[in-house]
Amino acid sequence: MAGLTFTVELDDEALVRRLDELVDRMERPVGFYKGVGEYLTEVAIPRNFAQETSPDGTPWASLRPMTVARREAKGQTPIRILRASGKIAGEINYETADDHVLVGSPAPQAAVMQLGAAQGAFGQSSRGGPIPWGDIPARPFLGLSPEDEIEIIHIAELWLEAE
Repeated sequence: MAGLTFTVELDDEALVRRLDELVDRMERPVGFYKGVGEYLTEVAIPRNFAQETSPDGTPWASLRPMTVARREAKGQTPIRILRASGKIAGEINYETADDHVLVGSPAPQAAVMQLGAAQGAFGQSSRGGPIPWGDIPARPFLGLSPEDEIEIIHIAELWLEAE
């Protein structure tokens, strides 16, 4: 998977122990990881885009007037954050293995939107202007909310019942 992926480490020790215990009991955990990938790409991350918040519920920075004007000039929607073209949200996918799931977006701008970037962080354009032309605030869309962590435990329990 090219592009942006993320690694999550659970902070809640009880959840970590419970998840480790459940995964250790699985014969083939790839099905569990597939369930996690489906949940994140079909429920959790789309929720972040719909609510325009990071996984922890923090609202994304609003669009600057210059961004709204540029979008309008291109015929794009001027009000939806991170969805001018739909490329980032539309290309989020996952890959599974026996011991993990990778979730991310191959869209080139995904990392900048997730992490933010300072004006000029990527050098100069062929016209001599900074890339990006202004500071881009981080608007995290990848990650886990506390509710997502609980849902992942639930997915593990369901997988064990079906296995």
